[in-house]
Amino acid sequence: MQPNSINSIIIIKKIMKNNFEDKMEQLTTPKTDFVKHQEVLKIGMMNARKSARIGIIFILIPMVLIVLMYLKIKLLIQWDFSNRLFQFVSNQNQSSVFSWISHIIFIGLPFLGIFINLLAITHFYIDKQNKELIVTIRYRLKNLIILLLSIVLLVIVLMYIMFLSRA
Repeated sequence: MQPNSINSIIIIKKIMKNNFEDKMEQLTTPKTDFVKHQEVLKIGMMNARKSARIGIIFILIPMVLIVLMYLKIKLLIQWDFSNRLFQFVSNQNQSSVFSWISHIIFIGLPFLGIFINLLAITHFYIDKQNKELIVTIRYRLKNLIILLLSIVLLVIVLMYIMFLSRA
């Protein structure tokens, strides 16, 4: 190759590079509202710790009662406390108001634990400009464990109710 042709190739490449850079600088950037979405996400994450604590309380109460009733049946414990607890939970000799308390404890509290922890890990943002619903699920180990324990507890109670109704 001749030195003159190499110089002309280098000059052409520089012109093309400058032309490309000029075109890229003149492009308009898209406007996004992603920053607002990040702000909404940060607000929701602050409540995740509180919901985990509340969820622990909501599943701890029915879990303790179920374990006590299981120990009473398996170990044949005849404590006065366990007999009264079993009578209270089984709705024997109770008025209609007190019979609902055990339903609230065994079914309502796990449902509330599921609901609160789902709200803590999922965040919804509606972008009205683009007509989009943005759903973000945060990985919070405490909330996921409490969510799974609440579901397991609810399944155990509902299975017990199903087997009790068949007997």
